[in-house]
Amino acid sequence: MKKKVGIITIGQAPRSDLFPEVARFFDEKVEFIQRGVLDQLDSVALKKLLPASDEITLVSKLKDGTPVTMAKEKIIPIIQAIIDQFNQEHVDLIILACTGAFKSFQSDTPIIYPDYLLNHTTQGLFRNNGQIGVIVPLTEQIDAIKLKWKQAGFDAICSACSPYEYTEEAMARAVTALNHMDVEAIVLDCIGYTSVMKEVAKKHSVKPVILSRNMVFQNAAELL
Repeated sequence: MKKKVGIITIGQAPRSDLFPEVARFFDEKVEFIQRGVLDQLDSVALKKLLPASDEITLVSKLKDGTPVTMAKEKIIPIIQAIIDQFNQEHVDLIILACTGAFKSFQSDTPIIYPDYLLNHTTQGLFRNNGQIGVIVPLTEQIDAIKLKWKQAGFDAICSACSPYEYTEEAMARAVTALNHMDVEAIVLDCIGYTSVMKEVAKKHSVKPVILSRNMVFQNAAELL
């Protein structure tokens, strides 16, 4: 019987930069249903989601590839509404395609929380914890990312390179800035980073490079 997986992106669906790349981890009979937090929203509605100075910034992109930022606090009700839809449609698994830290949502269907999975998988790889290099899309996200990794037992040293306004030169600079730090590895901490970006990071890094989307979707596939 075909399994159904609901994918929630914090941008607009479908995410051509995410699929089919991560589909390779799943059985070919798995069906993916993509829904975006920003689907159907016009420019006025998008402006209302912009983060205030005391809110946590998340970044994604629109269907046309335009980068967009939003406050995590403002999209939580929208995420819950999409989860409710997926429950009504009886999907087998829900994956929140964002590595930002979220509290548990209400759902009868199992939900994969990438922040929890990524943090704890990294704990398993580096039992001694210590310092870890983390590349994030925007500098304004660094404080929240440091707190997230601190809760997992790591001191995060961060550098910024956006996967949505990406250049190889920007990735090289971000990685090089971490190369001389005493870190266990470098984590590309956003679902938007691709396998191609990881290869660029590896080319410029003397540390292991962890691609968050691989960690999340490869582990999620084990449930189906």
